[in-house]
Amino acid sequence: TDSRSGGPARTAAAKWCICTIPTPILSQIPMNVGTKMRAAIDQLPYLAAIKIGLQFKRRFWEEDEQIYGGHTYTSLPISTIGYPMWDYFSRGKGVLLGAYTFGRPAYLFASKSPEERIEDALAQGAQIHPQYRAEFENGVAVAWHRVPWTLGCQGGWTDESRAVHYDNLCALDGRIVLANEHA
Repeated sequence: TDSRSGGPARTAAAKWCICTIPTPILSQIPMNVGTKMRAAIDQLPYLAAIKIGLQFKRRFWEEDEQIYGGHTYTSLPISTIGYPMWDYFSRGKGVLLGAYTFGRPAYLFASKSPEERIEDALAQGAQIHPQYRAEFENGVAVAWHRVPWTLGCQGGWTDESRAVHYDNLCALDGRIVLANEHA
């Protein structure tokens, strides 16, 4: 059933199902799979993560600091700054991955509004790149664990859960196979 526009329920038939639905969503959907695959799906949570994109008036990281692609890893809550690996030497605006963080820092970021998350990323990023404030134009902040169709960023495997469930998650179950980052 289309959750946006409603209408009658529709059914699709296929000989195979290659399923890319994240396990936190898939665990909520009735499926015709065996107990081992169901157990593997049901036990795998996705991790909390925040990504913040920041648009700047110019590509100051290239012009001022000769940074062409790659990442800056930091102990600040933003964790990672990512630099684009395309369009080197372009004139005009540029976009950085201003934060990519997991776990506790992601939960702390997610407790704030998107505008506050962007402000925090600017304040922290300015400790590395003083040009942040003067060059900033706008940004976007996404808490992956709050996106209703993913409920996280990636599978939260432990050594124990991987040992018990990974092979079952990746196996063919009848004519169903899972294909996503968790598999």
